[in-house]
Amino acid sequence: MRAVDDVIAALATHAGPQLSWLVGEPCFEPPAELVDAFARAAVSPSFRYAPRDGLPALREVLAQRHGAEGHALAADQIVITSGAKAGLLALLATLLAPGDELIHPQPCYPAYPAMASRLGARPVAVVECGGGFAGWSKAVAEAIGPRTRAVVIASPSNPTGTTLDTTEARALVEQCRDRGIRLICDEAYVDFRFAPDRQIVPAAFDPDRTTVVQVRSASKSWAVCGWRVGWVAADASLVARVARTHASLINPASGPAQTALCALPEVAADFLGSACSSVAHRIDELRSTLRAAGMSVSQPEGGFYLWLPVTQQMESAGMSSAAEWCVEVVRRSGVGLWPGDDFGGTHHVRIAVTAPSDPDWSTSVEALTAVLS
Repeated sequence: MRAVDDVIAALATHAGPQLSWLVGEPCFEPPAELVDAFARAAVSPSFRYAPRDGLPALREVLAQRHGAEGHALAADQIVITSGAKAGLLALLATLLAPGDELIHPQPCYPAYPAMASRLGARPVAVVECGGGFAGWSKAVAEAIGPRTRAVVIASPSNPTGTTLDTTEARALVEQCRDRGIRLICDEAYVDFRFAPDRQIVPAAFDPDRTTVVQVRSASKSWAVCGWRVGWVAADASLVARVARTHASLINPASGPAQTALCALPEVAADFLGSACSSVAHRIDELRSTLRAAGMSVSQPEGGFYLWLPVTQQMESAGMSSAAEWCVEVVRRSGVGLWPGDDFGGTHHVRIAVTAPSDPDWSTSVEALTAVLS
């Protein structure tokens, strides 16, 4: 059971206002071009299952997007999945056998170790070095063993907002290639990188696609979380295997949603830049407010989150875990925070800066500041 489930249960029974900072959903609206395309697709005469590998037209659109980023792909190197999480599950189920090992950062997105364990594999945590990925590739090299089948990393990280620089990205690709293992790049937040010198992705160092696997999502970039469309990009041979695994576990992603996403070339060129700026603005505003209240808040390099230490608050409340403290916070104030315990980071909480609606933003910030200070 996740620690956050107790927080959710406490929120559900809280009598007063509920101010949740839990879910990392976009704080901006989806592009009108996609909404209009979805409306047209929803009244189309066909409501059959989409093709197993995804709509050919959408695979081509996404291949062109990857190519525009500087790392060319063919349509047969992409499989559409029912969200990035389903794509990650299908990928791991393809790569891992019982007893195999999956290396992941710590802290990390909880699905990585959870999925590996469910598949009978062993998750191996490699702690971020000095609060970031600098030097992480060296620690990974030391952790790779005879049963290691893959390394998974998110850049920007969920929950820390850390991103890979060029040196670390290149080193990870080279190490995985030399050892014959896959480097899984969870790029759900790839369009939300704030630092100009952190725009590289590991796929740039793997042109033949024998090492890097990219897992991406439409949810965050275009604010269509409920459509549940993601994709896995790799060499055609692995993609075909992942497609078979996905089909054996999960039905295809929504046909109307896939059809709507074929309209991505029509979306204004500045949409993603504006979306990224809106998230960065919230992070800067909240971080400034918390720092003015005397708290230490690191600057994330991307993503939707602040990763905040709460050791002092826990000690003041006489509590030994962030999970316990977060439940008490809900009971007293109605403020919902995600305990760091779920991410492998004790004495921390994850704050989704995108969670409050615009009308609730000021109230939510005031309540959060009061809780933390």
